[in-house]
Amino acid sequence: MAALTALLWDEDKGAWFDYDLENQKKNHEFYPSNLTPLWAGCFSDPAIADKALQYLQDSQILNHRHGIPTSLQNTGQQWDFPNAWAPLQDLVIRGLAKSPSARTQEVAFQLAQNWIRTNFDVYSQRSAMYEKYDISNAQPGGGGEYEVQEGFGWTNGVALMLLDRYGDRLSSGTQLALLEPHCLAAALLLSFLTR
Repeated sequence: MAALTALLWDEDKGAWFDYDLENQKKNHEFYPSNLTPLWAGCFSDPAIADKALQYLQDSQILNHRHGIPTSLQNTGQQWDFPNAWAPLQDLVIRGLAKSPSARTQEVAFQLAQNWIRTNFDVYSQRSAMYEKYDISNAQPGGGGEYEVQEGFGWTNGVALMLLDRYGDRLSSGTQLALLEPHCLAAALLLSFLTR
């Protein structure tokens, strides 16, 4: 943990950054993976989660209402903006949820709400879950060298985990007050089994 902190942690920015060995400096581009040590619990100071929240605010990540982007670079590739991937949502949400701060935990919930709502909206239109989502318009993602895949296990798994953790608080954004977690869970399971 000491080596990870010494080499990758940036106290001013509140995140861990990849280290560019060739140029001998940190890569300060935004990636959700910059918070992997938070998710993994590789820190001792409980205030780290709040610093990570400030990093997300400073990077304007919380302004994206359909999910956390994979990067802020719009290259047309699948691992860049505007795509968002379920495992990266999980990484940030569960990392922030470790904070003792009610405010940081509430942001973790709001990020979960945004992601589940995106999954729900796309599923309601297309009757499928997808490997990645375009968070600029809440549609299936794109880019890269193949068509977006339906019924992807990690998308279903993260959605089920978030429904289990926050299901009593999630809302659909429609006239219905709350998502029926068991209904979306059943739809996710059906989507997974029929692909």
